[in-house]
Amino acid sequence: MKLYADLPSRRAAQLFADLLTVAWIIGWVLLGRLVHEMVSALAVPGEKMGAAGTSLSEKLLEAAGKVDDLPLIDDGVSAPFEGASRAADQLAAAGDAQVDAVGTIAIGLAVAVVLVPVLMWLMVYVPLRWRFIRTATSTQRFLEAGTGADLVALRAMSAQPLHKLARISNDPVKAWRDGDADVVAKLAELELNAAGLSAKRLKSVSAR
Repeated sequence: MKLYADLPSRRAAQLFADLLTVAWIIGWVLLGRLVHEMVSALAVPGEKMGAAGTSLSEKLLEAAGKVDDLPLIDDGVSAPFEGASRAADQLAAAGDAQVDAVGTIAIGLAVAVVLVPVLMWLMVYVPLRWRFIRTATSTQRFLEAGTGADLVALRAMSAQPLHKLARISNDPVKAWRDGDADVVAKLAELELNAAGLSAKRLKSVSAR
């Protein structure tokens, strides 16, 4: 599989783009982590409320038990403490619910912060990168199979834009049929350059 072009300038641009993509992803992941931490900090009041409610409930139940154990005291005296304990339990439950809600929001925002820009970039970059890899790989295999300049030039006439072909010859098809070596070489070079391959590869094939 051909990942990078033979031409130094294009290969450098591809390497830079790949590194930029990695940096882009890492940057957004770090930002998403920061967002998660910042939003998660909003759960602190809920955590304190839950802890306070639980602690208050335990102390009220403890007080109710001690009142019940007192001699000459009606058992109904502990009822207010037990009712207050249930109210404290509700307070603790509300605090826990707030913590869960903040946690869910923190995760959702962090994922959104990371996925949206990363996916938008990858939806543009990956198809372009894959198209180069596919074209360069197929062309390289084309050459390794012993293809000469004439067949590469034929591929150029079928794949390259007309304005680029016109720069080489007013009638590239006729020149190819007539075996015009100069036009054929330029057409082949045009196709190889478009695929990210060096024209030296064609010379090495011809030398076999």
